[in-house]
Amino acid sequence: MKLRAMLLGVMILAVAGPASACFFGTVNFTADCSGWSACGTIVEGTDPVDVRIVLRLMQGDLTIAEIRDTVAVNTSTWDFCMRGAWDTELCGDYRVMASLWLMWPTPDGREFDVSFNCPCDEGGCHFTPGYWKNHEENWPVTSLVIGGVTYNQSQLLDILNTPTRKDATIICAHHLIAAMLNVANGADDSIQGAIDAANALLTTYPIGSNPPKPQRQSILNVKDELADYNELVVPGCEEDLGPCPDGIRKSALNPTSEKSTWGAIKDMYR
Repeated sequence: MKLRAMLLGVMILAVAGPASACFFGTVNFTADCSGWSACGTIVEGTDPVDVRIVLRLMQGDLTIAEIRDTVAVNTSTWDFCMRGAWDTELCGDYRVMASLWLMWPTPDGREFDVSFNCPCDEGGCHFTPGYWKNHEENWPVTSLVIGGVTYNQSQLLDILNTPTRKDATIICAHHLIAAMLNVANGADDSIQGAIDAANALLTTYPIGSNPPKPQRQSILNVKDELADYNELVVPGCEEDLGPCPDGIRKSALNPTSEKSTWGAIKDMYR
């Protein structure tokens, strides 16, 4: 009877086979300005298994991208590889924190923390009206069309040097000129919509016309968008800016950290 029970136990083990187990062997994770890569091997693999990755691209305390991906391990070679490219151009210091683990049957994980720097393209900085007023030698163009009128550099400098006297059209023109020069100088053109809106308003209400409310407020609203853009500090441009004659700048790393001081800047133009 005991012999029969022992034989039955051996038969059950033979049918069940060895217990499944999977563990990471070598795992290589890299991240740079173009993208990321995670490749490695699995040891003691007996059944199909998936590798899961979760990673975050950080710039300072700001999460730029969060990626989740799963790939099946090649059971003929017991290796895996997954890659990805960033969907935005990087500029400045970054950190990638990644977690990889096996989904089944035996959990195993790896953690990675990679830092790198991406150079910023020359000419990508944002400058204020005060900068362009005092650095005419750096202007990328010598004429602009403002409110449907073509002005040469000398005339544009005259506008920048004109006291605002609470005239919304002059205040707006100062920031419009700076924004257009920034774009022409290679800064991102995400502000183009506000540039077009400001030019349309200044076509209807020419520089120096000092329109009343509510037209005045409409012009100042567009001016605020232009000012936000001109005051933004792009990572990698800090050393190029020098002293800021127009007040404290906003940082692209943490644009909300200076909310109270940014309100003070806007008050200067009201």
